[in-house]
Amino acid sequence: MPDRHITIRADASPQTGTGHLMRCLALALAAKERGMRLVARLDVPWVRERLACTGVAVIEVPGDVPAREQPEALLAQLASAGEPQAALDWVVMDGYHFGLDCQEAVRDAGHKLLVIDDYAHLPEYSCDVLLNQNIGAEELTYKGDIGQKLLGPKYALLRPEFLAARRRAEERRFQAKARNILLTLGGGDFSEHLARLAPGFSISQLAGCTVRVIAGAMPLARIRVLLRDCPAADTILAQVDDMPALLSDSDLCVTAGGSTCWELCCLGVPFLTVEVAENQHNTVHGLQKKGIAPNYAPETFAALVRDGAARRKHAAAGLALVDGLGARRVVDAMAG
Repeated sequence: MPDRHITIRADASPQTGTGHLMRCLALALAAKERGMRLVARLDVPWVRERLACTGVAVIEVPGDVPAREQPEALLAQLASAGEPQAALDWVVMDGYHFGLDCQEAVRDAGHKLLVIDDYAHLPEYSCDVLLNQNIGAEELTYKGDIGQKLLGPKYALLRPEFLAARRRAEERRFQAKARNILLTLGGGDFSEHLARLAPGFSISQLAGCTVRVIAGAMPLARIRVLLRDCPAADTILAQVDDMPALLSDSDLCVTAGGSTCWELCCLGVPFLTVEVAENQHNTVHGLQKKGIAPNYAPETFAALVRDGAARRKHAAAGLALVDGLGARRVVDAMAG
């Protein structure tokens, strides 16, 4: 696409989380040399800092993320951000507040449109390319005026550093007991879910271990209170600068059912999933059904902490599912 530009429209906030925007960043980096820009509401400071280091052009949209974006407002955002006037330039939309009316408005304005979806939440869609990177996406029914469909983890949007770190997965050792445990529930405030998980982290098997918690938008004091009975040495991470290194250094992870699942698969890290949002339901159950990652339960977590063979099996299944080349495939599809 040497003569085309790509404008990506996604938002991040403590309420909606950061997953939509961060996976769009992976697409942005894959298409960086093609005049790509990112238009976003940024209400999460660490996301703003991360974007500033990428070299990707970012144009901020003021205000809070609405329950439903209005087509006129969307077109005004694109225009004020310097959206190219030439037809057939690409717009990418990722977020549940963008409805069918927004999709039709973008296409009526003469642009190619890529829509990123998770669970066919709209009755119908209007786009040139529809992307659903989640497991089981092929089984969903998508209706409407849709050109090409890119479905499944083959198209998982991972940043280039995950592909670079994948080589280390071959050197991973699976000791009988997991020593480094990682807990991440996403970029939003999921304190209520942590409260549900916390009793499972008070088990005696975690004595002598290290538990690292990615805070996201959860208050640090709240995390400390909820994990006060955990016998492991705990570290709360307000910001993570090198996610591949952190994941690669983890023997076992408990994660929300979002994009982090594909990062863990790519790096061969065994994990358990927690459903913290409706759009994660298919992913969480699909990963369990295929034997890649079980749903979190205290007894399952305790068993995996002390079962290196089971962790090795789950890790191998994840490696086979996600190869880290998804973002490149999506850009190639847009080009073709």
